[in-house]
Amino acid sequence: MIDYITQVKPLEDLEMSDAEIAALLAASTASDIPVGELENYLTFQALATRNPITGSWEGPLIDEITGNVYGLGPGLSALFSHVNKPRSTVIDTTVSPWASDAAALTAGLVAAGLLTAQQQSDFYALGGGLPNAGLTEADVTQSRVDWEAAEAQRQAEEEARQAEEAARQAHAEWVNGYWTQHNATVAPVLDAGTVDDAALVAALRSLADSIEGA
Repeated sequence: MIDYITQVKPLEDLEMSDAEIAALLAASTASDIPVGELENYLTFQALATRNPITGSWEGPLIDEITGNVYGLGPGLSALFSHVNKPRSTVIDTTVSPWASDAAALTAGLVAAGLLTAQQQSDFYALGGGLPNAGLTEADVTQSRVDWEAAEAQRQAEEEARQAEEAARQAHAEWVNGYWTQHNATVAPVLDAGTVDDAALVAALRSLADSIEGA
């Protein structure tokens, strides 16, 4: 399940459609792919290796760059250009545009027979896999609907809590007001130490008048 606030909304704020958001999240790995691990993987799979003498890349993927038989040369060229940069440490397949570019490139390589489906899966495993593989536009839309419903529920609960707190505070002030008036009118009669019904009745009437006039 994707999180609307952390995953969808930032892309929504970039004015991406739900379909575009779904495509990007579905193509995004759990973490960036380390360049070193990618180089080792390409070598072990004999997809692209560095010539031990010249240091130049060789292999079927490099042949596609030079021949561009399947139209994948530009994409591969961009990938290896990034890999060759001295300061490059990762392939940012967790964000746009690399996530989408990698999805298009690997899908094209599989279709061309230059990469097997398993090799494509292993490539993504270098970045922790695709946690949102198969995500659809409807899933993105539903995440928003669910969040809005949860937010409405949260706001309703907060409003109810505030109303309850206001009622509690009002009751406390009402009780405090009563005792303030009681202490000013009735308490002195009770504390006088004598039995004086007339004074008590007058005090109670004064208390009632103060309450009614409040």
